Amino acid sequence: MRHITLKWSRLFRYCLLFICASLLITALSMLIITKDWRNIFNLEVQIQGIELAFIAVIYISFPFLIARFFYYFYQLITHGRKEGISLFCYQTLFNPINFLFRPSLLTTTGLTNRRRCIIAFILMACLYGSIFAISQIKT
Repeated sequence: MRHITLKWSRLFRYCLLFICASLLITALSMLIITKDWRNIFNLEVQIQGIELAFIAVIYISFPFLIARFFYYFYQLITHGRKEGISLFCYQTLFNPINFLFRPSLLTTTGLTNRRRCIIAFILMACLYGSIFAISQIKT
């Protein structure tokens, strides 16, 4: 994990961008559906709109993060291994996922792809946590 650096400011900006875009889309869709602009400023409608926007962000981001993880994991396995290291070997305990935990078996491009895989996995875990938190708040 020494080779992993997260740029929290960039991740925070992207999250804020997703949330603002989702709120704007939700407000516009509520305006189109209800035909009354006063509903946008109603507090109950705002809370429901924020929940809907957050759920939309989750459902859009989750498949993207899964695809990103699998793409970079494929790149890691095909182009990121050192010379002489096979896909199923005793160094990885015959499990290709263990390439994520053994940076000594990877080249520099493999380390870059490993970092991207781990970041996608961390963001997916945050999405799962937010889904769990939303479900606990509603009950």
